[in-house]
Amino acid sequence: MNIQDSIIFFMEILGTIAFAASGAMVGIRKRMDIFGICVLGVVTAVGGGATRDIILGIVPPGMFQNPIYTIVATVTSCIVFAIMYWKQELLEGENRMVYDKIMLVMDSVGLGVFTVMGVDKGITEGYMGRTFFLVFLGTVTGVG
Repeated sequence: MNIQDSIIFFMEILGTIAFAASGAMVGIRKRMDIFGICVLGVVTAVGGGATRDIILGIVPPGMFQNPIYTIVATVTSCIVFAIMYWKQELLEGENRMVYDKIMLVMDSVGLGVFTVMGVDKGITEGYMGRTFFLVFLGTVTGVG
């Protein structure tokens, strides 16, 4: 693995962690149990990429071909659940503003990383000349 591949992998993992934490926090706010929180964290983290892969005709989607991203999302969701379970006061008072800022940063990082990854996947699959389609893939991957 060369340095460029390492940087891309690191950014994908960072985006996965960011979106999984964001999804898990939504589940915690909705008072879901750990299973619901993990499902929400995983779907938030890898759902856009899975949707993109299905649109591109990649079967099975990347989340099943290389489960590291799904595993990272599950572990992140469990860690967020554990922290919030034992430290519920983290979401009260002034901590709420800090939490909101952290989630904004996490969502921004995840959106940026996955949008770029979606466009890159479209280019890799041979759609370089189809700008609208590449924008669509980036949007689906980032927002999905």
